[in-house]
Amino acid sequence: MQGLGFSLKEVGELLKLRERKVDACESVKKLLEAKLGAVRSKLADLRQLESELAADLRKCNHELNHRRRGASSPCPVLEEASLRG
Repeated sequence: MQGLGFSLKEVGELLKLRERKVDACESVKKLLEAKLGAVRSKLADLRQLESELAADLRKCNHELNHRRRGASSPCPVLEEASLRG
């Protein structure tokens, strides 16, 4: 169960539920739904982070291309970070 992302505490809860056999299905279902919800939320956060990192990388690549042509300006990612901070 740890391979599915369950903590040791959650695995302990599942083992206790296993002793109840038939009566445990609803409780196990709720634990699985909660874990799936948490994983989906993390995935959404990671997708957003991936998008932001990719955008910043494009800005860096664009700036480096300008520098190769002789232009010089501050790093756009650091400039934006100072405005956000």
